[in-house]
Amino acid sequence: MIKKVTCIICILLTLCGCSQEEKFGIEQFVSRINEQFETTYNTSDFMLGTDRNDKRYLFCDNDYGFTALSLDSDNSIIGVGLLVNESMDTNTAINTFLNFCCIFTGNDRLSQQEILIQCRITTDTIKYADNNTVITVGKYKYTVVCNEYSVTLFCDRV
Repeated sequence: MIKKVTCIICILLTLCGCSQEEKFGIEQFVSRINEQFETTYNTSDFMLGTDRNDKRYLFCDNDYGFTALSLDSDNSIIGVGLLVNESMDTNTAINTFLNFCCIFTGNDRLSQQEILIQCRITTDTIKYADNNTVITVGKYKYTVVCNEYSVTLFCDRV
C-alpha cells in the first residue's frame, strides 16, 4: 500500500512540476520564441563563436538586431543579448529583448515587462548616449550598455 501511495505522489509531483526546464538549448529557444511571439528564427541562422577565454556564444544578425546567446559547457543557454544601432527603432528593440527574456526566464510577458521597467529598460530611459546599467533581479542580471552608436541589452543567469 505504501508503495502505491508513494508512486501516486511521485506521479502527481511530476505532473504538477514546472512545464519548462530551466536549462535549454538553441532548438528549444527558437521553437519557443517562434511559437509564443510569431517570429521566424531558424537554428541555422545562428553561428557558433568563442572568445579568447573559450566561452561559447551563438550569434544571429537579422532585422531585429544582433542577437547573442551565451552557452555553458553543455550548450545550454546561460544568457541572452541584443545589440541594436541608431538606425533601428528602440521600441522594437526593447520588445524583442522582452520576448527573449520571457523565453529565457520563463516569465510571462506582463511579469517580465514589469521587471524591465524596474530595471529602467524602457524607451524613455534607453538612449544612444554613453550610459551603463547593471541590475540583478532574483537569479538574473540585466545589463544595458549604451553609446552614441549602439545599445546592447543583456540578461544573464547569475
